[in-house]
Amino acid sequence: MTDSIVQAPDFPVFRLGLVINPLAGLGGAAGLKGSDHPDTAEIARQRGVVSRVAERVVQVFQALADKTSDFQVLTASGTMGSHVLEQVGGVPFESVYHPSEQTTAEDTCRAARAIRDAGVDLILFAGGDGTARDIYRALGDQTPVLGIPAGVKMHSGVFAVTPEAAASVVHSLLSARLVSARPAEVRDIDEEAFANGRVMARYYGEMLVPDDQLLVQKVKCAGLPDDALMLEELAVYMAELCEQEDALWVLGPGGTLREIKLHLGIESPTLLGVDLWYRGECVLHDAYEAQIFEWLETCTNARLVLSIIGGQGIVLGRGNQQISPRVIETIGLDKVQFVATQEKLRALNHRALQVDSGSAELDKRLQGYHRIICGYEDAVLYPVGLVQAP
Repeated sequence: MTDSIVQAPDFPVFRLGLVINPLAGLGGAAGLKGSDHPDTAEIARQRGVVSRVAERVVQVFQALADKTSDFQVLTASGTMGSHVLEQVGGVPFESVYHPSEQTTAEDTCRAARAIRDAGVDLILFAGGDGTARDIYRALGDQTPVLGIPAGVKMHSGVFAVTPEAAASVVHSLLSARLVSARPAEVRDIDEEAFANGRVMARYYGEMLVPDDQLLVQKVKCAGLPDDALMLEELAVYMAELCEQEDALWVLGPGGTLREIKLHLGIESPTLLGVDLWYRGECVLHDAYEAQIFEWLETCTNARLVLSIIGGQGIVLGRGNQQISPRVIETIGLDKVQFVATQEKLRALNHRALQVDSGSAELDKRLQGYHRIICGYEDAVLYPVGLVQAP
């Protein structure tokens, strides 16, 4: 018997970004070995080649036809997004970037940044390795992305296997399943080596992608992992991160954080206390709000780690009021890290995590899908919504 998947009423509307490289794939059929040449479009036209990238994107959204009420698309206008979505029909979208008539790599970067800044949970991009490089240049490794394979060169690990596979990943996120989040390599042909007759893929960096391995189903087949063991792995991993990164770590309350603090060597951490860890030592134990804020004013790089309350799924506003809205704003929303074991998330029975910071505006900005660290190099994408009235 399988679990029924029900869209929880407190889930935020999923905001999906879309960036299309309208030149993607032209260079292959045109015999150009790629689409990076500045005259790709003209050469392709002369050789009777038409891009199929729009067709590939249409396949994705046709596969999501039963979920169009659960998501909104933020995209670019024209051939970089809106024209294709109009072909599909029934997809709610908004154009937040308007490219030049002859689109360039710079348009890809600007579109990706505009979509990210408008607030999205996942950005789909259609293209090949060159497009992946542009997206990486624009976004770095913090924004979840997934490539729709539509290019000539696709050595990178950031692409779904097929357009339908990309739709399947989005469908899983919309259906409240746990989807792994992992770093994947961005690679492209080394042009210098290629000119000398050698095909080599050069490494450019990593981006965060949703994995197509659905962790809940995988765990169910093998038997649920022991939660104490998972907590141990999570604590070891987070302690290593705290030791490695030169940042002021604001470690919130809770049993999960207590285990992390013990692995850092913090003596007698309480379940309700907030501790500050900086450069290998606990610089403030059981801190209150004003003390935390004072430290933040002197540190340019800080991170906040919060765990969920088991059963409730509340990550902010219950038992951690030391973490005020001004503390979070000073740290930065992109520096907030949630932690929980897979079993704690599974026990929520597909309900979203919840926030109640005391600032309605901040709560709205915290809504969306976040990376939740569950174990050693193990993370999932999971939604955060608002606390619902009884």
